[in-house]
Amino acid sequence: MIEQPYQKKENAVAFSCLALVVLLLFQMPMNGGLANDINQMEDTASVVVDAVAIVPSEQIPQAPVQRQSVTVYQVEPGDSLYWIASTYGMSVQELKTLNHFDSDEIRVGQRLIVPLDGIKYFPSGVKLSIQEVEWLAQMIHAEARGEPYAGQVAVGAVIINRVLSPQFPNTLRGVLFQRNAFQPIQNGSFHMAANDSARKAALEALNGHDPTGGALFFFNPRQSSDRFMHSRTATITIGSHRFTI
Repeated sequence: MIEQPYQKKENAVAFSCLALVVLLLFQMPMNGGLANDINQMEDTASVVVDAVAIVPSEQIPQAPVQRQSVTVYQVEPGDSLYWIASTYGMSVQELKTLNHFDSDEIRVGQRLIVPLDGIKYFPSGVKLSIQEVEWLAQMIHAEARGEPYAGQVAVGAVIINRVLSPQFPNTLRGVLFQRNAFQPIQNGSFHMAANDSARKAALEALNGHDPTGGALFFFNPRQSSDRFMHSRTATITIGSHRFTI
């Protein structure tokens, strides 16, 4: 009677040991299989890496190169590489590199590639670079500083009207630097920095406001005795300037 509990306890311990052995026997193949799977994955990854490493670099697809937008400019009389480069906000060397030539010589009618990114189309019907807008403001400042603001816009409108007219060069620089067209070019006052009023007037004229009604000329009748200017039909007088067609 006393030995029976001990016997049951020994049987229970033996059974537990047997269960543990069986469990270990089942786990060993599983662990071995898992290890084999891991080894196979590592081997496969190694092969993939090695295969990528031996692919020539020129066969690897490359991202497309983003190119700057460009347009074509036709050289006009009086042009130079300096003026064309300045117009489009670049250096002379950049302009030459873009066009793949080494010479500083250009000829009338020659077509040059120039960047289009800095060009803006305005409601007045012209397209100008940032530098050309500044040149327009400089001429307004030189010709109409001290004049009423409406007179400054009117001077800008005359210049734009000339760019659009077949009677004048079709570029802003061509109009501004046309021989004997504007006194500030001759006396150097054109090169003065424009003030805020002139810049605002330039943008207003570029946006289509023309207080002159399409005038192509302006002058101060009190200071000018030019018969040609006095003979032309006046459209409006603003401040000291008379605007004519």
